[in-house]
Amino acid sequence: MTTVTATSSPPAIHVKEKIDLTDKEKQIFGRLLQVLSHFNLRTQLRVAGGWVRDKICNGRNGSECPVANVTLLLGKECYDIDIALDNMLGKEFCEKVNEYLSSSGEKTQGIGVIQCINRTKVLHAITTL
Repeated sequence: MTTVTATSSPPAIHVKEKIDLTDKEKQIFGRLLQVLSHFNLRTQLRVAGGWVRDKICNGRNGSECPVANVTLLLGKECYDIDIALDNMLGKEFCEKVNEYLSSSGEKTQGIGVIQCINRTKVLHAITTL
């Protein structure tokens, strides 16, 4: 007697070659790159967190997202973009952004430093308000 075992393949994951940006996202990322260029900063900016996940999983209409194995409520834009810096503090970079905005005649933004209680995990997180 021969036993046949059915195996199921893992779901295929379609990886986009590019991420479609909204006009606002293009403006934000363009501005950040202008700051790097204007001050000749040698830091790398990396987009992290839920924004990346939501962009990768966009279009699955509530189905399970292959990234981090989470189910998403899709259909709305993500307005929280986390930027990781490789060689400077977030506060320092935010100050450069404000300096650039000021030199361009634009309104500057407040900078808030959120001190982390558990210093073994993160020294501190920086956010613009």
